[in-house]
Amino acid sequence: TNQQAIAKAAADSANKTWSKSELMAQGESVYNTNCASCHKKDGSGMPPIFPAMKASPVANGAPADHIGIVLHGKGGMPTFKMLGDADLAAVITYERNAFGNTGSVVQPSDVKSAR
Repeated sequence: TNQQAIAKAAADSANKTWSKSELMAQGESVYNTNCASCHKKDGSGMPPIFPAMKASPVANGAPADHIGIVLHGKGGMPTFKMLGDADLAAVITYERNAFGNTGSVVQPSDVKSAR
């Protein structure tokens, strides 16, 4: 069925190792849909309520901390654990490497391990 095909595609994308360019392209889309309303499309945020992604200590810090915040929320930020592992890895990689940040790449397997 179509639902089985969708489930298989989601599982396959969560189990593969993505290139940085694949993660960045998917991550930008996920960011614009889920994050930009608060953190702004250009990553400037609205401090102190919505922290900037530009020069963010989270986006430039330990990947595990970044994964935890996006998965579980923090303060007024909601959880995004409803997103799949591949989308979460993509958006976290995007936040870590867009806006002048120089963070690392996060793979879906990293998110899966943190759940």
